[in-house]
Amino acid sequence: MTILLALVAGLVLGYLLERGDFCFHSTLRGLIRRPPQLNLLRAYLLTLLIAIPLVQGMIALGWITPWVAPWAWRANLVGGLIFGAGMVIAATCVTGIFYKLGHGMLGTLVGLVTWTIGDLLAWRGPLNALRIALNESPVVTGGMATTLLNLFGSTLGIGLLLLLLAAAALFLWRSPRPRQGDYWSWLPLGVSVGLFTSLAWLLARAGGANYTFGTSRVPTTLYESLLGGGDVGNLWIPVALIALLPGSFIAARTAGTFWARGETTGRYTQLAAGGLLMGIGAGISGGCNLGHALVGVPLLSLGSMTTTLAMLLGVFLTDRAAGLLRPRQPQPNRTSTGAIAPS
Repeated sequence: MTILLALVAGLVLGYLLERGDFCFHSTLRGLIRRPPQLNLLRAYLLTLLIAIPLVQGMIALGWITPWVAPWAWRANLVGGLIFGAGMVIAATCVTGIFYKLGHGMLGTLVGLVTWTIGDLLAWRGPLNALRIALNESPVVTGGMATTLLNLFGSTLGIGLLLLLLAAAALFLWRSPRPRQGDYWSWLPLGVSVGLFTSLAWLLARAGGANYTFGTSRVPTTLYESLLGGGDVGNLWIPVALIALLPGSFIAARTAGTFWARGETTGRYTQLAAGGLLMGIGAGISGGCNLGHALVGVPLLSLGSMTTTLAMLLGVFLTDRAAGLLRPRQPQPNRTSTGAIAPS
C-alpha cells in the first residue's frame, strides 16, 4: 500500500511540476532578473496561501502528525547557500533535474549522478563531520522543533502569519493574469500544487510516512540498503521521488512539450558542478527546495524558512558573481550629444 500511494503521489506531483515548468531556480532567480520575472514566484506564493492553512488545519484536527525540520540555523544557512549556488550553476533545482529529465532533457542525467555523489559526500563521505557539527544543538521551543507559531506564541504567531498571508494575497490580487501558453500560468499552477501538496499529507499518513516529499539522504539510504546492509525503512519518499519522472513524462507527452535532446559540453559541466553542490547543500541543510520550500514552509518550520531564505541569498550572490566574471560587451563610442562618434 505504501509503494502504491507513494507512486500515485509522485506521479501527480511530477505531472503538475512539468505542466507549470515549476523550477525553483527560476522562481528565485526571477526576483533578481532585470526586468523581474515573477510568474513562478506568484505560483509559489499562491501554493503557500493554500497549503499553509490546510496543513495547519489538519495538524490542529489531529489528522496528521508530521515530522518538522529542526532549526539548526548554521546548517540551514550554510547548506542553503551552497544549494542556491548549485541551482544557479546548473540553471535548475533538484526537482527540476527529475521533471526535466522526464520531458526529454537528457543532460540532466549528469546532474542526477553528481547530485547522488554530493548526497553521499555529505552523509557518508568527508563532509559528514562538517554536516554533523553544523547540525549540533538545534534551537528547540518547548522541547519541540521551532516553528513560527511556537516561537512567537499562538496569538502573536497567528497574527504575524495572517499579516504575511494577507500581504501575499494582496500582491497576487494585483498581479496580471497571463495568457495560457505551452505551460500553465501561475494561477492554475499555484492552485493545483497548493491543493495537491496538502492532500499528499493524507496519502503519506495512509502510507505510514510522516513527511511527504524530499530528496536529501535518498541516495544515501538506497546505497546503505543495497550495498551497506542498512535498513531502507519506509519507502514513501524514495518511491515518490522516482515517480516524478514518469509523471512529468506523461505530462510532456500529453501536452506536446516532450523534446528529447542532449546538451553542449559546457552545459554538461554546469549540470555536473551544480548537481554536486545541490547534493552537498541539501545534505548539510537536511533538505532541498522540495523538502524545505514546498513541504517544510507550510509546516511553518523555522529551519525550512531559514534554508529557503538562504537559498535565495545563495542564488543572488552566485548570480552577481557570475555577472562579474562574464565578459563585458564593448560599448560604442558616443559623443556628449549621444551620437555615435565616427571611428
